[in-house]
Amino acid sequence: MKSQPKKVSLQKRIVFLVTIVTVSMISTMMIFDTRSLNTSIRQAYVSQISGMTMAINGRYEESRSINDVQQIFDYIQYKNIRVLEMKLYNKDGEILAASNRKEVGKHMHPANIIIPKQDQTIVDRVPMETSEIPIVRLTAPLQEDGMVVGAVEVIFDSSEEAVLLKERTKLIFIVGLTIAIVLSTVLWLILRVIVIRPLSRLREAAVRVKQGGELPNLQFKASPEIEEVSEAFNEMVTDLDERYHELQHALQSLQVTQDQLVQSEKMGALGNLVAGVSHEINTPIGIGVTAVSYLDQKTKDFKSLYETGKMKKSDLEQFLLVVSETNAMVQSNLERASSLVRSFKQISVDQSVEVKRTFLLQEYLEGIIASLKPTLKKTRLRVDVYCDHELNLYTYPGALSQLITNLVMNSLNHAYEMDEEGSLSIRVTHDRDTITIGYSDDGKGMNQEVLDHIFDPFFTTSRGKGGTGLGMNIVYNLVTQSMNGTIHCSSVLGQGSLFVITIPKEEEAEL
Repeated sequence: MKSQPKKVSLQKRIVFLVTIVTVSMISTMMIFDTRSLNTSIRQAYVSQISGMTMAINGRYEESRSINDVQQIFDYIQYKNIRVLEMKLYNKDGEILAASNRKEVGKHMHPANIIIPKQDQTIVDRVPMETSEIPIVRLTAPLQEDGMVVGAVEVIFDSSEEAVLLKERTKLIFIVGLTIAIVLSTVLWLILRVIVIRPLSRLREAAVRVKQGGELPNLQFKASPEIEEVSEAFNEMVTDLDERYHELQHALQSLQVTQDQLVQSEKMGALGNLVAGVSHEINTPIGIGVTAVSYLDQKTKDFKSLYETGKMKKSDLEQFLLVVSETNAMVQSNLERASSLVRSFKQISVDQSVEVKRTFLLQEYLEGIIASLKPTLKKTRLRVDVYCDHELNLYTYPGALSQLITNLVMNSLNHAYEMDEEGSLSIRVTHDRDTITIGYSDDGKGMNQEVLDHIFDPFFTTSRGKGGTGLGMNIVYNLVTQSMNGTIHCSSVLGQGSLFVITIPKEEEAEL
């Protein structure tokens, strides 16, 4: 599992952004200051060469003598040691005069010939590769009778200006960095006092409320915004406390109501069981009463025949046959009624008393289905039980009875239409440690929305038909709490539903 990247705190973000803005502003100031200083230096260069070129142009126009120009070159170099080299050349690049006499008469490389316009001075830096010191080349027009006929080139040592520019830039950088550090530190402290500490206290208070602890009234002497947040937090906590007590009261009322509804559901199940008992026992008892009445009539007829003295051997044999058949019929039906009473009595006791015991699972499941026969007879549904007839189960039989009853009734109420044929199946498998009960029907099935909420209390799709929404919630609680098992439901629309119940095997404790 990938760990989530650590988030940067609000304090660090604000300080970082302010530092970036400060550095950007200082950098902008450095750029403008450097450009301004470069402009001032360029203007100083232009001012210097302007005086030189005026003197050179004036002497050249007066005398047209190159020697006079050479003398001016020598004088300028003598007076200003920062002037490294001077040249005067025409438009063809022929050097007419130069501080280095050996270059006079030579032609310059076409790439180095620069002829400025009238009243224009060109200032450019010579690349450092060609010189060990920073130098500037200043080029001014050479005029004759108001016409540009060539150019005057001065190679100037700009070391002082370069040092000045470097020192100025260094100073601005140090001052700017100092300001940025001081500003960031001050901002860090201000944020910590005004924002971070109050927020930390709010967070601690929120955690304390989350854990159920009591919260003192928070008060901050910070910014108005933080004070408003703290006041809102105090109001929220007070409101939460009131709502908590309201919810507690509502939860208690809900639990009482749920218990009453569960008991009502149980009593309803017992009522159905009683109705089933009366209906199922009525048939064998009715047959018995009819048989006894028939026997009574035959006895009276036989007595009358005996009293007349006309009784024959065949009449006696016929009467004895009737007595035998009637007795067998009465006995079988009374045994059937007795068996039903024992079965219903055990199930009713199990539903009323929460006591664990060991019982044969198949026999008990068939008894539960028998108790539901009065209801099942009104439908066209068949219930099949598949279980090992020797499998014993040690658990709460009442829980199992209520579990199976609710599942069957849920299918009857929701999975089928009136008079629709269908098949319900209870299939039991077991291994060394667990017993699995699979209950399925081939009815309507459920969509995913209903399936997601099927075990929720009070959730029902037939509330208008009297459904309480507790049946499947009771099933879930019986399996998970009473029987310490698990239950899962799967369903597809039009293909029925399947409930898989897994409960642990237990052994009855020996006394």
